[in-house]
Amino acid sequence: MRDSELDELLTTARRAARAGARVALDWRAHADRLLVEEKAGPADLVSQADRETETAIRAVLAAHRPGDGVLGEEHGALDGRSGVRWLVDPIDGTTSYLYGRSDWAVSVAACDAAGGRLLAGVVVEPELDRMTEARRGGGTRTRGAPVAVLEQDDLARTLVEVNLGRPEQRPRAAAMVGALASRVRDLRRGGSAAAALANVATARADAAWLPGLQPWDCAAGVLLVLEAGGVVGDLDGRHEGTWPRSGDVLAASKGLFEPLRGLLSPAYGNHPLRPDAVTDWVK
Repeated sequence: MRDSELDELLTTARRAARAGARVALDWRAHADRLLVEEKAGPADLVSQADRETETAIRAVLAAHRPGDGVLGEEHGALDGRSGVRWLVDPIDGTTSYLYGRSDWAVSVAACDAAGGRLLAGVVVEPELDRMTEARRGGGTRTRGAPVAVLEQDDLARTLVEVNLGRPEQRPRAAAMVGALASRVRDLRRGGSAAAALANVATARADAAWLPGLQPWDCAAGVLLVLEAGGVVGDLDGRHEGTWPRSGDVLAASKGLFEPLRGLLSPAYGNHPLRPDAVTDWVK
């Protein structure tokens, strides 16, 4: 794909993410009117704001890229014919959003529909008025300025973003925290995987360990880290140009990736991922 085509995808991602952020912020101003539901349980929430934010994002994509496919968290999959597929998380961190916290994000990414190679991505953190964006081969920018991951290789001086994973992974969270807490500077647990990856890309954290993700959670953020000079993979190793199909995302500078993988692997017993753990994004 030519640079001009990648630039077009990034422009569309930017427009779509901004449109979504406007809807989400408008609903935050009227949060008392929101209808909130539990999907898989009390820790898995969805609201009108999530659905209407995704609708706004999809409207922009349909207007500017009508031949593309779309996979979104709330409205599912739409087939396309262009070879490009969009991955949309309208409000990543819904629980934080509903509690009035700032750690939520709007995430929009474009990928090659056949192989999943990431092409363009935008993460907006609306409460911080921060947009971070990247396209393949073009570097990462935040608020219009180029950014890069921190070139860090000292675990003792490493700030790591974490989450607890899927329900079946959560019993291992104590071992995970124990493995990291005594070896790194500190841990941070935010509400949004997309925002955590944007933090790594913009040097607001040194690394992120985010197990149990779906493609829409992490696609844009993964590209931000890769284009900012970082490494992304899972406990099996690095993944080039796309997100790990396991759904378990480790993002860090080149000097931290292997040391962190070595610390984390024993906490998860190197167990294989359930085949149905991650949405089949190809469908």
